[in-house]
Amino acid sequence: MTRCAVCQAEMEAGAALCPQCGALQPFDPSLSLFAILGLAEGFVIDPAALRSAALERLRAVHPDRFAQADGRTQRQSLEWTTRLNEAQAVLGDPLRRGDYLFSRHFGQSALGEEMGSLRDPEVLMRQMERREALEEAAAVRDQAALERLRAEAHAEEKQIEEQLAASFTAPEAGRIAPLLQEWQYLRKFLAEIDQYEERWDFA
Repeated sequence: MTRCAVCQAEMEAGAALCPQCGALQPFDPSLSLFAILGLAEGFVIDPAALRSAALERLRAVHPDRFAQADGRTQRQSLEWTTRLNEAQAVLGDPLRRGDYLFSRHFGQSALGEEMGSLRDPEVLMRQMERREALEEAAAVRDQAALERLRAEAHAEEKQIEEQLAASFTAPEAGRIAPLLQEWQYLRKFLAEIDQYEERWDFA
C-alpha cells in the first residue's frame, strides 16, 4: 500500500489514479513492468488480459484527459503513458518478457554480451544447417522451401516458449539463458527469411 500524493488516502502501490480524489500520481520508477500494468509477475500471461489491462490504464492516464491540467500533471501523464506503452511492448513479446524476467531474477540480460552466446554444439549445428538450407532455397527462389523453414522455426519457437514456462517455475540461469539465446537465433533466422522475400518482391 501507498498514499496519494495529494489527499494522502491509502491506495494500491502502482495505481496511477487515487481512488479517493482521482488525482494522477507521480510515476514510481521502482515499479516493475508487471506492476505498471497491474499484472502478477510470471512468464505465462494471457495476451487478452495484457491488452485489456494496458488499454484500461492508458485510457485513465492519456494526455488528452489532462490537457487543461498544470504542467507537472501533464508531464506525469506523458510519463505514465510512455511507461505503460513500454511495459505492454516488452511483456507482450514472450522473448522480451522472458529476458526481462531473467534480468529480474539474475540481475542481467540473458541476451547481453555478459552472458555470451550459444554454446551447445547440437544447437549451433542445427542453426548452421538451417542457414545453409535457407541460402540454398534463396539461391533458386524456392518459396515452398522458405515456407517449410519458416514453419519449422515457428514450431521450435513454440517448444522453447513451453520450456520457458516450465523453467520459470523454479528459475535456473543455466537452463533459461540457453533457451532465450536459441530463441533469439530463431528470431534472426525468421527475419532473414523475410528479407529474402522482400528482395524478391522488389527484384
